[in-house]
Amino acid sequence: MRTSNALAIAAAVAAFAVGCTSDPKMSESAATFVGSEKCGGCHVDEYKTWKDTLHAKMIRTPREALLKDAGDNWAKDGKGNAGPTKGNIDGKAAAMTDVVYVVGSRWKQRYLVKNPATGNLQFMDKQWNTVHRQWEPYGQKNDWETQCATCHATGYRLTSYDPANPATQKVAMSEHNTGCESCHGPGSAHAANLGKRPMFNPAKATKEQSSLVCGYCHVRKENSNFKTAQNHPREDQPHPVIGQSYKAGQDDWRTWYPDKMLIPGVLPGQPLSKNYPDTDLNNAFYTDEKAQKWGSHDARKHHEEYQEYIQSAHYKNNLLSCSDCHSPHALKGKAAIEPMKTCAGCHGTTYDPNKIMPGLASTAANLFVRSHTFNKNQDRPGGPTATSKAEPAHYYAK
Repeated sequence: MRTSNALAIAAAVAAFAVGCTSDPKMSESAATFVGSEKCGGCHVDEYKTWKDTLHAKMIRTPREALLKDAGDNWAKDGKGNAGPTKGNIDGKAAAMTDVVYVVGSRWKQRYLVKNPATGNLQFMDKQWNTVHRQWEPYGQKNDWETQCATCHATGYRLTSYDPANPATQKVAMSEHNTGCESCHGPGSAHAANLGKRPMFNPAKATKEQSSLVCGYCHVRKENSNFKTAQNHPREDQPHPVIGQSYKAGQDDWRTWYPDKMLIPGVLPGQPLSKNYPDTDLNNAFYTDEKAQKWGSHDARKHHEEYQEYIQSAHYKNNLLSCSDCHSPHALKGKAAIEPMKTCAGCHGTTYDPNKIMPGLASTAANLFVRSHTFNKNQDRPGGPTATSKAEPAHYYAK
């Protein structure tokens, strides 16, 4: 990461801090999470369209969302690959009927079963690749609640944590999935005053503040401040205060225990131009001669969009936020944004988004997420991406 970008981020942190505290109504820390269904009572259109997004479909029961392809091929897929047979942590046999929740649906689907040792959930040993319709190994050996749930749920918080014995930690969350309050902050005060108490609105915030909310989850990091129940560094970032949750528009997660966080491209002294072996950030970004020449480091692993975006002219010149090209939900009287069509709104036919945004970040075997560096010199060949937006067929017919 070049010095200019580091200085820009440092200045943005200071600006964000001022922006977050200038309006006492926005920084009301006493507000609590009420759940997306409560929001839907008034914000009918927004709630309805949010329900159709992947944010609302991250964690579901097998009855709701087990993919038909996966269920039909549970024992073995059409290519001869064996399906899931055991939990990743305890290695004990587990069947499809043991699955408590399924995770994801568009790119891949993973499966959670009980971990009796902690009372939490553990992943099974295989994931279903939805595009190539095949089983492939999945090796995550940490409880879901202490590794992934910060971004798979809303209002996530640690309720107890003993650094000497992470296995005993307890967590809570207001709801599964990325709900309304993940992006707008806790809504109890807003709901109690029938909307008269404003909430954080990314569409009305600065580009920096708006995108930082997305960046809390669409980023790759390693956390040595809080460990998983299995005593490994976490890949997420719980609130530094036990009992508290991340509050969009109020909290700047970049300032949370930075000496214990590895977030290349975001934190000072952690450039994307170098590799970080023996961490989850190993080979996470391109650092080859081409990347050094461009000063642009494309992601090689998924959920690194924020680290790519902050390298772009869109970010550096305060031109676009994430929500200018993506719709967490539609607005009343307006259709949801179609991301691949937004480039033409500013650039006309100058740039082909398929060329500027090739599939480079691996999310499953031979399946890739599009680059978000928006590098006009981009010439890396992209791999297959998940293009279908249709609701997939489910094993348990609805």
